[in-house]
Amino acid sequence: MDLTDVQWRLLSELTTAPLRSPGVSTDEAESAAARGIDSKQVLDDVPLLSWLKLVERRDGQLGVTALGAAVHYRRLHEMSELRLSEVARLAEAHETTAPQLTLAVRRLAQGAVTFEEAMSGAAGRSV
Repeated sequence: MDLTDVQWRLLSELTTAPLRSPGVSTDEAESAAARGIDSKQVLDDVPLLSWLKLVERRDGQLGVTALGAAVHYRRLHEMSELRLSEVARLAEAHETTAPQLTLAVRRLAQGAVTFEEAMSGAAGRSV
């Protein structure tokens, strides 16, 4: 899904807790600012996020929909997979200088060993 970084941040915040529906009230602006959210930007982004059915206004509050939460958590999952892939690639790039570490990282990433086993060197032993 093609959202801006600000829209992803808003979706993430709304997954944590609803926000008073933005308007012209100083209290609403302060509430948003306390969470690191620009209330003016929210006013710009909410129509699109609502149209995409990611957020909804309910009882004077802006909240995430079930679809919005699913999209948010899917993105977190994909980012975690990417980071794990990068760690494994980094270990593989140093395979000649640290073969046991590379094998431990690879097996840990695959779920073949626990963190404790990888740390103790059990990952280097054949199973």
